[in-house]
Order: sequence, then structure tokens, then C-alpha cells
Amino acid sequence: MRRFILIIPLLCSITVFCQYNFYFGNLHSHSAYSDGNQDSVATGHYNPGNDFRYASASYHMDYLGIAEHNHYSSNNNPGMHVGHYSMGLYQADTANHNGSFVAMYGMEWGTISQGGHVVVYGVPALIGWESGSGGWGPTNNYDVFCAKGDFTSFWPIVKSYPTAFCTLAHPQTNDYGSLFDGAAYNANTDSVVVGSAIRSGSAFSTTTDYTDPPAASYESKFLKGLAAGYHIGPTIDHDNHYTTFGRTNQGRTVALAASLNRDSIMAAFKALRFYASDDWNAQVSFTINGKMMGTVNTTGLNSSINVTLNDLDGATDPVNKIEIFYGNPGSGVNATLLTSNTGSSTLNYAHITTINTSYYYYAKITQVDGDIIWTSPIWINRVAVVVPLELTRFTGQQEDNTVRLNWSTANEINTSHFEVERSFDGNNFSMIGRVNSHGNGSADYQLTDPAPMKGMNFYRLKQVDKDGQYKYSAVVPVLFNYSIVKELKINPNPVINQLNLALTVSESASLICKIYTAEGRQAKVLNAVASAGRNIIASDVSNLASGIYIVVLISNNERIAETRFIKQ
Repeated sequence: MRRFILIIPLLCSITVFCQYNFYFGNLHSHSAYSDGNQDSVATGHYNPGNDFRYASASYHMDYLGIAEHNHYSSNNNPGMHVGHYSMGLYQADTANHNGSFVAMYGMEWGTISQGGHVVVYGVPALIGWESGSGGWGPTNNYDVFCAKGDFTSFWPIVKSYPTAFCTLAHPQTNDYGSLFDGAAYNANTDSVVVGSAIRSGSAFSTTTDYTDPPAASYESKFLKGLAAGYHIGPTIDHDNHYTTFGRTNQGRTVALAASLNRDSIMAAFKALRFYASDDWNAQVSFTINGKMMGTVNTTGLNSSINVTLNDLDGATDPVNKIEIFYGNPGSGVNATLLTSNTGSSTLNYAHITTINTSYYYYAKITQVDGDIIWTSPIWINRVAVVVPLELTRFTGQQEDNTVRLNWSTANEINTSHFEVERSFDGNNFSMIGRVNSHGNGSADYQLTDPAPMKGMNFYRLKQVDKDGQYKYSAVVPVLFNYSIVKELKINPNPVINQLNLALTVSESASLICKIYTAEGRQAKVLNAVASAGRNIIASDVSNLASGIYIVVLISNNERIAETRFIKQ
């Protein structure tokens, strides 16, 4: 989705995977404490505190990381001074407001000419190599010394800080000591590097209307890193050097965290619970055998893969295709396409594997408008253990206001029945239905859950034999996104004096209708009660200035739909 008018400071996260939420942001940007805010004379923005406040008002920005260049560079191109690093950490603490906006401060370590740039968070000391006296003054320009380009020493320094993590910024060939280009696997590196930029930039863009096209792709480096055996996920970075935080384009790195606070966001990145998205409100569920993206799993099961995309733009931003790629970690061979589908926001696939094999999998989703989403991988080690339940298929998908479950068996022997169990937290299950066995041999079964909970629902099968013994299947998660809004249109559009909002809802609801300007200022608030079926909400907007406006519908404190109109 690429539109040029949305600057609405709304929180854009919903519950997923029981305790996790979607939080959208950017890990890579700069203030004037290094070489950012190059328009500071015009904007008045200079320090990290200014920039965090700016970013918090950008659309779909739950967090911002500012990572200053760790070295001074030159008098003509000043970078980080050691004294500014502690000041930046303090300003991030001041700007951080858990529950509404997370501010993170770190460093971009290294140089382009000797080895590449690494974005680092969770290290309270500036790591550097510049000894006094330079353009910065007579003192050493670092808290912790590490020689320029010495990544062999750098990784253990970062590892010494328990919560610290790194991502690779705009990786080039032979960067980081040829990390992905033939160097031997390094466990220290793998323990601290959690991500590699799949897009970065445009670093020197001055655009603030979200219209920059996606930056160039570094997908090839991401693939090489996985093939080399590293456990990394994809990021999208803006690398802002002007006062544009969150507003150059709509790409975001999406963290799956327990709550919107710094500790939770940091923990999400440490655990690889994140994905890269060109679309700023795309919510993705990617699991294998009920385990989520970023996890490393040892199992006796085949790989039951589930992908679901929920885009808050709904039918206006459909999926073109979903692809699943897989590869052998450490093989040096890039991942290849395993399966795909087209025209659907869900994909379910069973990958039949053999004992003592290891694979990683990731999903790549392409929308009709060209936006791409890459998930962090899931690593599966298949071992020889007793499989809880031999199924050739067990899938679930939303159908209108229900969830339909389907499963198939082969070589079924002495089975009495199946009990279908559901959980809302992935731990506590209760039975929602029973299906009798068709007998010995192969069979297909289905059951409909008439009352799923909005958000993530977890399902499993309990196979009960005729002698009373039983076995459980793997868990299948299904993301259920039920919205009461079936249609939202403004007619006519452009609007002259009266706004006519045509709204079709499945049930009666009390609504708050907020109208925002293109700059994110609230222009008007309407309260309405909608009856089940088609409704017309009319409002006099003759006093609004000409321009583009955003309409956001809210019910029970949750944003349920949005659209736009032109006021003539």
C-alpha cells in the first residue's frame, strides 16, 4: 500500500499468539549527534529528544531506534562524540513512554570503507577506536576500545551485555570480515546478530508524505546469511539523515512483543520475533507445528506450516501470492521455493520430511500493489521420536464468522473418535466437538468452530482408540479476524459540504468517527449508533478547508475501519 496522505498518530497493534502484539517501527536512524538532522536549521530538530517526539506523531510508528555513527569522522562530517552517547541514552529514557511509544538509543558501529556497519542496541557504553587528540578533542573518543574493522573482537564485546543485539545495516559483499561470503561460521556472531536489513533507506530522502518507493533490496545477503547457518531475521531500515522519521515510506520492521515497552521490544528482537514489511499495517502469523517465527524446534513431526495475513486495509490491499522457502542451515546453498499459492491471505501446507534432517523456513508475501513482506524463519530439526498423532493433514481457516477445521488420516487402526480441542492461550485446552472415526484405513474429517475468539485460536486433535488410550496432534493456530464492518464508502467523493458515510455492519454498534487532516490533526469527531445492515452517517463539513482527510471508525476503543475523502 502506498498512499501519500496518512499521518495519523494511532497505535496499530492487536493481540496475536496469545500474549504477543504487533508493533511497527524502525531500528536505524540518526540525529545531529552524528550526521542526522541535516535540515536542522530549517526544522529546528537537532537532538534525539526532538526526533523521538517527531517519530511518535508519525503514522504506524510504535517505536524508533536512533543509532549514531560511533566515530567522529572529520570536522567537515562530524559524527558521534563520546559525551553525546550518554546524552542520547538519557534523552531516549526521557522520550520513552511505555504503552504509547518506545524510544531506543544505540550506535551504528564500523565504517563503510573498512568492513561494514552494524546497528547495536543494549550497550550502554560507546565502543570505538579513536584516541585523542583528534577533531573531537584531547580525550579518547570511546568508552570501550575495539580496533577499527576488528569484528572478531567486536562480537564478544557486544555479547558481554546480556540484553544487547545487533542488526546488519545495508550489508555489502565481504562486509563484517566476509561474514556471509565464505568465512567460517562464528558462534559469537550468531549469538548477537539477530537481523539483516532487507531494505535500507533512502538514507538522504527529505520526503515526509510516505511516498518514497521501497529502498533497494538486500535480500541476497539475507539468503546468504541463512545458508551460512546464522539465525537471523529480516529488517526494513529507513536510515534517516534528515528530519523524516517514519515518514519517508511505509516500510516497517514489525516486532511481536508482549506489550509496548522497551524491555518487551528488546526481547522480541533478541528472540527473532519480527518481520520486514513494505506495508505499514500488515499483520502476519507464521507458524510451524504451532511454533512461531524465530524459534528453533526439535520435533518428531513433519512440518505443518501455517501463514495468515491480516491487512487492516482489507479488500483494498489484497494478496497476490504467498511463498514458503526452505533450506538446510549451514549448507551454503540458498533457500528454494517449497510451495506457494495465489489470491489468498492464508496458506496451509504439510512438508513431509525424513528423520534426522534440519530445515529453516520463511514466508514471503507479495501484495497486489507490489508490497512485499518477509518473515523471520523457523528452524526445524526432525528427530526419531514417537509422533503423537499421524495425520496427513490438519488445517484450520476462517470462514465468515466461524473457523473450519479439516484433517485427514492414513492407515487408521482401531480408532474410536477424535475430540477437537481449542485454546485461547496455547496452553489450556477444552473440547469443542467430537467426530467419530470412519474406521480403519484412510479418511477425511471436518468440524466447524461456531464461536472462535477474535485473535489467535489454537486447535489440537485428541485421537482416542477403542481401548481408551489416546494421542494428541500438533497444535494448529488460526488467526480469526472478525470485523463488524462489511462495507465503508463515501459518496460522493470529493465532498463539497456534506459528508455521507455509507456503512454496512453485521451487528448494531456505538461508533466514534474521527476525521483527521493529512497532517494528522483531528478536525472533527462524530458519535453515531449503527444498526445491523446499511447505515448512512451524514455530517456537515462545510467549515473544513479544502484538502485530503482521513476517516477512522472506532468501536469499543478499537479501530475497526478507515477510509479517506477529498474536501473541495
